[in-house]
Amino acid sequence: MPNLPPFRDKHSPTLRDQRARSLSDGRWRVEVLLFLGMLLVYQLSRAVVIGNPADAMKHAFEVINLEKTVGIFFEGHVQSAVLEHLHITQALNQFYIWAHLPLTAAFFIWLYRRRRTAYSFVRNAFFVANGLALAVFVVFPVAPPRMVHGQGFTDTLSLISGIDLHAGHLSGWFNPFAAVPSMHMAYALMVGLITAMLVRSWALRIVALLYPVVVFITIVGTANHYVLDAFAGGAVMVAAFVATGIVTRVIARRSTTGHLTPAQ
Repeated sequence: MPNLPPFRDKHSPTLRDQRARSLSDGRWRVEVLLFLGMLLVYQLSRAVVIGNPADAMKHAFEVINLEKTVGIFFEGHVQSAVLEHLHITQALNQFYIWAHLPLTAAFFIWLYRRRRTAYSFVRNAFFVANGLALAVFVVFPVAPPRMVHGQGFTDTLSLISGIDLHAGHLSGWFNPFAAVPSMHMAYALMVGLITAMLVRSWALRIVALLYPVVVFITIVGTANHYVLDAFAGGAVMVAAFVATGIVTRVIARRSTTGHLTPAQ
């Protein structure tokens, strides 16, 4: 990922003043609206792909066949290890449902209040990543492993925790055919790596770096994503940060050049 804005010591007067202004300047309202707008766009995109279950299933088998060809079709081994300990499976099911968005939201709140110099860059890259993912969801809908029969996958959410993502109040929040790329993995990589870069404690860095590892085990072990999905999610997030870094540098260069250009 491109270099983030320079880290400031958490005890510096500038950062203390920044935190004090974080809720008083009113800017946070605009940020909330931006994120709500992104969520609305995602929900609208869901309606675009909901009518393509046949294509989604066809694409799922294409993903499976590609994984078998390149030798990364090991979802069954991860699931077997997880299913040997049902209490762990239960925990992973709950983690999959409830941790993804709240932890991502908490990350951005922390970033906004404590690392404002990095916030705008990370937020912009996050929006770019979601835009890329939405394009893939529309063009290439893919059914998740738990919906594919005959390949040895177990729908742990439904069979073990009684959670049905296709009915009830949760169904409206999930795109059933948005397996590729895994934005669970993409978000986790962003949160883990950026947090590890910006905190000073080695203990916190280790916890941050373990977060995407736990998410990978969760999404594969619960049959909600393929291994390839995780790689695709990471690629989308890295591409978004690279693209955002390039655009940011170009804008900064043009702005500097414009200020240095003599008036005609």
